[in-house]
Amino acid sequence: MTLILLLAAAGFIIRYDPSGAKYGLFHEHSGQFEAVKSETLLLMDNLDERSDIGNTFIYSNNGNTTSPFHDSVNTEMQDKIGQIAAWSGDSLDFVRYSRQDGKPLLRFVFDWEREHGPTYHIVYCASQSMVEQAYAAEPIKYKLTTLADGWYGIEIE
Repeated sequence: MTLILLLAAAGFIIRYDPSGAKYGLFHEHSGQFEAVKSETLLLMDNLDERSDIGNTFIYSNNGNTTSPFHDSVNTEMQDKIGQIAAWSGDSLDFVRYSRQDGKPLLRFVFDWEREHGPTYHIVYCASQSMVEQAYAAEPIKYKLTTLADGWYGIEIE
């Protein structure tokens, strides 16, 4: 019996991926992430029709502004982002939007200051190659994990 328990525990430890544990928030609340994505895409399409848009901060928890939300974010969307922040233990620091060649890239950035381990992002983009290009352009090392169709986890090393 002891041997069976030891083998089961060893199997669990070998399969355990601590970076994957960070993405439990996405798996548990993917509907909320989808809702924020849909509202952000609609908002940004209404604000700016250009095919290329640099970083727009939809939410910024850095304390440098009166409101952490972009001026055009409505109360309902604020509540949805606020709920994700609460579920994350307030480790959500930014929600950033950009568009390249007409393709949106939405980044939820967690633990920017690395208070609880490595910074990680939950990213939406219809094109994995665009995600890889965006992060390859940064002077960082990262690990990419597919979370769902169009959704990726990025752990900054």
